[in-house]
Amino acid sequence: MFYIYCLVFYLIGSIPTAYILVKLKYKKNLTEEGSGNIGARNTLDVTQSKSDGVIVLLVDLLKGLLPSLFLIMYSELNREEMIIPLTLLVAGHNFSIWLKFKGGRGLSTAAGVFIAVDFLIVLIWLAAYFLAEVFVKNVNVSTVIALLILPLAFIIFPGFILNFINPLLTGYYEQTFCLILIISVCTVIILKHIKPLREWWFIK
Repeated sequence: MFYIYCLVFYLIGSIPTAYILVKLKYKKNLTEEGSGNIGARNTLDVTQSKSDGVIVLLVDLLKGLLPSLFLIMYSELNREEMIIPLTLLVAGHNFSIWLKFKGGRGLSTAAGVFIAVDFLIVLIWLAAYFLAEVFVKNVNVSTVIALLILPLAFIIFPGFILNFINPLLTGYYEQTFCLILIISVCTVIILKHIKPLREWWFIK
């Protein structure tokens, strides 16, 4: 069952919400428009439609949240085994098999995963991002800074953050589970920010 969960969760993550919406509604290939990113931000940039951007953001968030809740509530996997399928939800979004392994940057889907596990992780992530944005004033750089801060924040304040963990995940190894999941998901997202970081660095 473990391998089935891994495959199914990767395929769920791979569903290219933004690509499908823009293709059906605007007859455009989102991989060839704007930044080429398959996510809410590029959807907004290409379509100039806030509602379409919000739709993509919400659907991608639910794409992470609902399967994660199902896994936590109904699967027979132990916590350590859950880490890989949960991470594959984000990896599927970022490297979609339906788009020749192109995709988005995984922020909304990762937020859905984290909400299912411990919603305080998302609040810390957002706080770190907005704080970084005040000084850096670059979306991609601020995102990476926040992704690096997130596991550090958990290492420093594990007890406080774990007060808000999903009750079904409490018990032995909950701290290890959360830390490894955070590092795994953040790494997958950072991989998709290497190119924009390089572009920012050279422009700078």
